[in-house]
Amino acid sequence: MNRVYGVVTILGLMTAPALAHHASHHAFRHSGRHAEDSQAQEFTATASFYGGGPRRYEPNARTANGEIFNMWDLTAAHRSLPMGTRLRLTYAGRTVVVRINDRGPAAWTGRSLDMSRGAAEQLGFVARGAGQVRVEVLGKS
Repeated sequence: MNRVYGVVTILGLMTAPALAHHASHHAFRHSGRHAEDSQAQEFTATASFYGGGPRRYEPNARTANGEIFNMWDLTAAHRSLPMGTRLRLTYAGRTVVVRINDRGPAAWTGRSLDMSRGAAEQLGFVARGAGQVRVEVLGKS
């Protein structure tokens, strides 16, 4: 029984720093808005891109709204924004308008937006892979 308490104690100590980091990661940004607040008209998001990976070899891979995935379309994935929402993404002085047609990225990644490879190319984002983008919600398409 003591061994079980020891393991539980060790696991608790190991996860405490991760929980503290998680709480600080979701703190308010300099803009005064929460980074993941999908109701805000403008926010910053930690973003990445997808396309060219496993789905490239699946000709009929579907997005969460049922469309066939095309890595060159100007689309994005978000966990909570409604399907069809249009977003203006800004990165390093470049801008692109995308449409939400998929869900993701996984919460454990620390990112809140995945854009298609086509959108990442237009932003000059591909070499970097992930980073902070400015997001403006434009409405539904």
